[in-house]
Amino acid sequence: MENWLVLEQLSKTYYKKRLFKPREKMDGGLKPFSLCISEEIIGILGESGSGKTTLAKLIAGIEKPDKGSGEIIFKLNEPLKQKNPVSMIFQEYTSAINPDFTIEKALVESVSKNNKTQETKEKIITVLNKVGLSEELLDKKPRNLSGGQIQRVCIARSILTEAKVLILDEAFSSLDLFNVDRMLELLLALKKEFNLYYIVVTHNLELATYFCDKLIFLKEGHLEEVIETSQLMHAKSAYVQALIDAQI
Repeated sequence: MENWLVLEQLSKTYYKKRLFKPREKMDGGLKPFSLCISEEIIGILGESGSGKTTLAKLIAGIEKPDKGSGEIIFKLNEPLKQKNPVSMIFQEYTSAINPDFTIEKALVESVSKNNKTQETKEKIITVLNKVGLSEELLDKKPRNLSGGQIQRVCIARSILTEAKVLILDEAFSSLDLFNVDRMLELLLALKKEFNLYYIVVTHNLELATYFCDKLIFLKEGHLEEVIETSQLMHAKSAYVQALIDAQI
């Protein structure tokens, strides 16, 4: 398989600004590393503070890498309709939609302005149905929906933006096992239909092992190990082995 994501000497340093004093380095961030990814579903794992979300935000373009640190290159198989092909779905997805917006208004913002009003609504209804939701929800506000429904709305919004890479940042942590299973089935169906790539940020090794093709382990901002899921039991890192033992 060809690489679809290339990270070249990527790093991120956070600083604390101090009045009349030189800025001071803060904990967190990422130390320089390079990586090529060909698998279409990858997991980013590590303990709290390991740099998981920082890496995800860099890939999504939400944060910028250190000046001169390298670059992030997407090599997707089809022409991109937008400069940044990434959409990120956060753990706190309940705050991802303006509480004063109806679901329809929240989704209309994601559709190309070139579409006519009727075409826009038809497209929204089609995608809403694809994620297992009824058009009857369009007039409702976020407070009238369950957490699982809001999460599906966020996925629909990502598809409507024509993103090709979806980053799920601890997006399953608030769901019970039944709904996690249903969500994973949905994501696999959407991946096939819309030719999507997934990056799953999680501390849940069991979930990542089930869903992802390749796993990236971070520790204190360092790239600890990259391994195919099928080879996980042969991990060389003592840190990764400890994470495995903790889940067994």
